[in-house]
Amino acid sequence: MRNILPIAMCVLLLAGCNTNPPEPKGETITFTESDSIIANPERGLFAQIYYTSADLNSHASATTIERLRDGNNKMTLLLHSYYLTDYMESDIPQEFLDRLETNMNALREGGAKVVLRFSYKSSMDTKDKPWNATPEWIHRHIDQITPYLQKHADVIACVQCGFLGSWGEWYYTDNGYRQNPTKDSDYEMRWEVLEHMLRAVPESRQVALRIPAYKRRWLKMRGDTLMSPLTASEAHDGSYKARIAGHNDCFVSSSNDVGTYLGGDKERNFWAEDTKYTFMGGETCEKCSYSNGTYTLKEMRKYHWSYINRDYRESVTSMWRQDGTMDSILHRIGYRLVLDKVIVTSKPVFDRPFEMYCVLHNRGFAAPMNKRDVELVFVNANDPSEKHVFKQDVDPRFWLPEEEHKFTLSCTLNNFQEGQYKVYLNLPDPYESLHNDPRYSIRLANENMWEAKTGYNYITTINVNGLQD
Repeated sequence: MRNILPIAMCVLLLAGCNTNPPEPKGETITFTESDSIIANPERGLFAQIYYTSADLNSHASATTIERLRDGNNKMTLLLHSYYLTDYMESDIPQEFLDRLETNMNALREGGAKVVLRFSYKSSMDTKDKPWNATPEWIHRHIDQITPYLQKHADVIACVQCGFLGSWGEWYYTDNGYRQNPTKDSDYEMRWEVLEHMLRAVPESRQVALRIPAYKRRWLKMRGDTLMSPLTASEAHDGSYKARIAGHNDCFVSSSNDVGTYLGGDKERNFWAEDTKYTFMGGETCEKCSYSNGTYTLKEMRKYHWSYINRDYRESVTSMWRQDGTMDSILHRIGYRLVLDKVIVTSKPVFDRPFEMYCVLHNRGFAAPMNKRDVELVFVNANDPSEKHVFKQDVDPRFWLPEEEHKFTLSCTLNNFQEGQYKVYLNLPDPYESLHNDPRYSIRLANENMWEAKTGYNYITTINVNGLQD
């Protein structure tokens, strides 16, 4: 008898820990995966555009943005780099801020989003010093751009922290910001910039740092002595930790990506985990043996890449186009959501619960990073003006890559007419300004599902009636 109780307890424990219960019964609908390159929001190649204080007449064009989106690369992202070179000891003039406003409106009209960066100099030559403004002016400039960041959060994918050092990459620094900080006190001025940017950028958006060592050190100095990466329970909770992302601007350019991983495996392992829930993107900076296609795709997969520069460095991107690597990048960078099947588990009857059990795979390198709605939509097949939309309690930001995701879509069929309804899955942008714009909805990577006019993904057609068994 002494052996029976432990065995029985183990059986009960195993039964209680079953994380893969059997699928429900019902009508099963299967779907075919597409091989198309898809223009989905907040992922893919980006074009980098520079806006300087010396030329206030240059601005973004909605027509150009639309052309990039409709081209072979299906680009939905731009990186706008704003150089405040002439304002290192003065306010940003209204003309410069007006251009920022114009560019944001052009992005919305053109159907794209932006990664933002602000800095002062684009050279590491000592003759071009100072490379950044003083703390007083940096914080003043952050205050000046804050209203524009808040107003146009809908078309911002993420913000690179910027402001410090050449190109805003935080290395070639001066004006009180020590170039090679060693002590905690050397970093505090940097954290003041980071935290000011986190306050300036809407809480729904992330702020990216150039190397993983910065986030790890910030965590340590703010009380996390283990410097632990994000967990699923911490992800997307609005905290500073959840909102600090990364960008690697020397990707696959040396054994440690030209200093990106000076701390070795600890920093690599940190970013590999943390980027499950934070943006990762950037560009290459040197062609070398590490730039080959096999290693590139392995690193993108490991660090959950969402976006990369299409142009820089041209010697590397050209090699990727020639050897076929770019095709794989275009398909997989960011998220790529494939609906495998749907099981209709209940009959469509008036005023009764209706449910569909979904199985989806993410074939991309990353999960969607910004909040997104999930909606079950019914459209009357004979009268498209009759539409019923049911928002679901599902969060695509946790649809991690290379995993199977199961969720249930449910509603009650109130106020329906008797007859046929087309059923759709809609993944729109939650901002009211973009919610009904199909260019900002996620297209599933399946054949014969996408409805370009609405941005809906077609699932099936049902007959709704008032009969109950």
